[in-house]
Amino acid sequence: MDEALLEAGRQFGTSLAIGLLIGVERERKGDSRGLRTFALVCLFGTLCATLSVRLAQPALVPIALGLIVALSIAAYWHDHRRGAEPPTTSMVAMALTGGLGILCGLAQTAIAVPLAIVVASLLYFKDPLHGIAGRIGGEDLIPVLQFGALTFIVLPLLPDRAYGPNGSLNPHEVWLMVVLVAGVGLAGYLALRLAGQRHGAPLAAIAGGLVSSTATTLVFARHARAGGGPAQLAQLAQLVLLANLTMLARLTAMAAVVSPALLPRVAAVMGAAMVVGLGFAAWLRSRAPLDGAAPLPEVRNPTDLRVALGFGLAYGLVSLLAAWGTARLGEGALYAVAAVSGLTDVDAITLSSFRLFDTARIDARMAVAAIALAVISNLGFKAAIAFGAGSRALGWLCAGGFAAMAVAIGAVAALLR
Repeated sequence: MDEALLEAGRQFGTSLAIGLLIGVERERKGDSRGLRTFALVCLFGTLCATLSVRLAQPALVPIALGLIVALSIAAYWHDHRRGAEPPTTSMVAMALTGGLGILCGLAQTAIAVPLAIVVASLLYFKDPLHGIAGRIGGEDLIPVLQFGALTFIVLPLLPDRAYGPNGSLNPHEVWLMVVLVAGVGLAGYLALRLAGQRHGAPLAAIAGGLVSSTATTLVFARHARAGGGPAQLAQLAQLVLLANLTMLARLTAMAAVVSPALLPRVAAVMGAAMVVGLGFAAWLRSRAPLDGAAPLPEVRNPTDLRVALGFGLAYGLVSLLAAWGTARLGEGALYAVAAVSGLTDVDAITLSSFRLFDTARIDARMAVAAIALAVISNLGFKAAIAFGAGSRALGWLCAGGFAAMAVAIGAVAALLR
């Protein structure tokens, strides 16, 4: 069969599926323009785009899009003149559906299909989205706006050039890491603000771990000082472990984004620790199932400029020391920096190790060893927090879980050398 005919069949078939997907959602909501209308609008967009390509008439695409928008506006005014409440959302959805059909006609189905799923999801989840919007206050919008400023205002202004010894400092790259860490922290921060205790203590621990596992550990440890029996201490230890297991998952996700070549090794090391940690948490759960409320971690807004600058400075300093020390003193200097910087923050040395590996200054073995050493150092610091800010009983429970995780990290890292 002719290849061009097969391609056209795929494009029009995808277009029809997109139109039906969005149309059935609109018809389910009782809209008079539903299944057939949206399917026809999407097919019309595909037909016009296909003719534009076949006839070498690119002007047909904006003309088709203009006609689809005009049709949407006409339908809006038709309902308005009849005295009915005009379905604004459906009119916008109709115009978007036509645009998705045009993308299909231009052989951009890889873009059209995910966008269609997003559009259908936004339409379907109307009530949950309105519920979230109702819970968002002015204070909750501030971190989102600040994150936008960090990403779209500050980042483009920074020079994308290497400075310092061995070209170890790149302002644009440093701030890109700030944006990455702030974005992950923002997700946890908003989860804490919006969900809070409504969805239970485990979610609060996981969200706190996304923002700051150290701060979350400190809050739960302090809560143990108020007293409580073995069951409550076991519950608090579970929450501390959940927060720190989230830290391991966060580091793995960062590897996937920043250094995919290292992901298999990082995932193996962190995955082993997570399996052991989850097993220890399950043992604690058998002693005292999680129930009731727990204190919410009081974490700082990760998109605040002072917090972002603080991490940026820390990341730049760690990168400089790691690059300079490795070049002058060998891998021992890298491990020393990892052990010291990992005490309070594993993100900076982890991201620095990713960069050093990607620029071929260290090999995969050294990068994974540095990250593993930083995480072990960090877990040791968290155990000290559990003893110092909490109680001896909580400290021993947390130390047991952390020690098991550290052994797993060290064993897998050694196997990968």
